[in-house]
Amino acid sequence: MIGLHPWNQDKALRLIRDRERLAHALLLAGQKGLGKEAFSEWLAQVLLCAQPGSDGQACGQCQNCILFVAGTHPDIHVVQPESRYKNSDSRLAQYALRYPPEDKSRDSKDSTVIRIDQIRALIGSSQTRPQIAQCKVLILSPADSMNVNASNSLLKLLEEPPPDSFLILVAHRPSRLSATIRSRCTRIDFHAPDPAAARGWLQAQGVSATEAGTLLALAGGAPLEARILADSGFLAQRAELQADMEKLAAGQGDALTCAVRWKNLGAELCLTWLQGWLADLAMLMLHAEPFQLRNPDLRTRLQALEKQLHLNQIFRYAESVARNRNLLGGSLDEQLILEDTLINWTELRPH
Repeated sequence: MIGLHPWNQDKALRLIRDRERLAHALLLAGQKGLGKEAFSEWLAQVLLCAQPGSDGQACGQCQNCILFVAGTHPDIHVVQPESRYKNSDSRLAQYALRYPPEDKSRDSKDSTVIRIDQIRALIGSSQTRPQIAQCKVLILSPADSMNVNASNSLLKLLEEPPPDSFLILVAHRPSRLSATIRSRCTRIDFHAPDPAAARGWLQAQGVSATEAGTLLALAGGAPLEARILADSGFLAQRAELQADMEKLAAGQGDALTCAVRWKNLGAELCLTWLQGWLADLAMLMLHAEPFQLRNPDLRTRLQALEKQLHLNQIFRYAESVARNRNLLGGSLDEQLILEDTLINWTELRPH
């Protein structure tokens, strides 16, 4: 199926077979890197297509399909954080240009959240009838990046859905959405594919066989995240992060200097890695075998740290890292969040 990743094709077929009963609001939920956004784009074209084939697929030839692929279809409406659509060349990012944040200072940073003015503009567009297709498709990606005001505003759209419309929410961390929003959507869960199939896909993308397994472990089994890690040279960057954690634990190095380096690598990337690294450390302390480590090649170095700390220290610290990661995209500066994270690590007392 065009635009779909191989591990999502069975899910797509099941959805097409039940198309007549498709819910007004869908929540595509699952960790980042499983192809949820590509799935939402594929589904949008299927819903807009005027002449779907006998298999339910978009024909690719009608006016709706041609306009959709060109990025000019008037009946698809996409909302993303400003920082997302400005740094992506995807088709959905092209459509998201229609919904920029309002009243933005020229010197202010690109927003990392979906704001209330963007949702209000989307609601306004949803009230009009479709211009060309038989329906309108509204996509929020990632929906879990909405701030509180935007989330509250979206409830109005969910409580009074306009006719002839479909709302698709893409969420990497659906727990960040309010329970009310989640309850008003039909949830479609995305899971990591079979590891062998994922490694095969990565190798077909040019990733070496020796690195594919490690990258998949780091990405929690998500092939697209593993591909991004491969392209960014993350294995080399991870060596720096590991060294920083070891030096800080030994009372060497400087947390503030490390925080600058981590910010340059990407705060979200670093804290995501750190959460997996701490999970590895906790599992080794618990002697939870067999257990798939996120950093299998770092087992020996993790075991050296394991002997220095108490398990309850790791649990408390992991909770603080999770809280700090949830602060990303908010009003606090990323540098301060990273500094707090690394200073907290230096304050753990070896036993």
